[in-house]
Amino acid sequence: MENKLNNKTIIEVTNLSKSFNQTMVLNDINFKLFEGESLAIIGASGSGKSVLLKNIIGLLSPDKGSIKINNEEMVNLKRSIKEKILLDLGITFQHGALFDSLQNWENIVFKVRNKEKLSNKNAKELAFSIIKHLGLNSDILDLYPSEISGGMQKRVAIARAICGNPKVLLFDEPTSGLDPVTGSLIDKLIKSAVKTVGGSAITITHDMASVCRIADKVILIDKQTISWSGTPKEMLKSDNAKIKDFIKSTNPKLFI
Repeated sequence: MENKLNNKTIIEVTNLSKSFNQTMVLNDINFKLFEGESLAIIGASGSGKSVLLKNIIGLLSPDKGSIKINNEEMVNLKRSIKEKILLDLGITFQHGALFDSLQNWENIVFKVRNKEKLSNKNAKELAFSIIKHLGLNSDILDLYPSEISGGMQKRVAIARAICGNPKVLLFDEPTSGLDPVTGSLIDKLIKSAVKTVGGSAITITHDMASVCRIADKVILIDKQTISWSGTPKEMLKSDNAKIKDFIKSTNPKLFI
């Protein structure tokens, strides 16, 4: 399914496969992310969703296949060139991956601080301008990640991802472990970030209510490959057994 508003391809994954110790994790993965599009990737735990994300950003290398970002082949690309391309991406990992030795405000502005030569005052103001939309107060800025709750750490990680208005946002389980109110705040922020900068987003999630709020397109990974794709509306009406079973196991209320 192509984005009817803009057919510019931002990320294109073609025939991607990845295995570990001769165990196939991803097999022949193919999809495109278009400019201005929000894509949700769903699937059972261990289905390879996070592995796919790590291949896209270069933390892992596929056994075969192609990954293009803005038409630039990323597989086996020279590291210096790859790093410049990745500067346009905002990324969150499943467990936050904040820098323990940096205060929260330093974590949030980490990527843009040196690039824009921000003073400490301006950097803190930038950090606060983001976290206030995530339900966080300014008093957490001078604390370290270990001094705030896990839910707060997740929101600081999301603030870091969107800081600087990157054109591509990649989220790994951004709402997991959060209360519904905070989860809804994050969904609104993802939608706003994509709309404001004209960017694109890939969100890995088990939160089916979130999928319905943020996604233009959904793909299901099952048995190492993409077994279904479509819009959220098509997903809820689908007769595909795998889709129905996955939704019922995660959020049966969506069928009510």
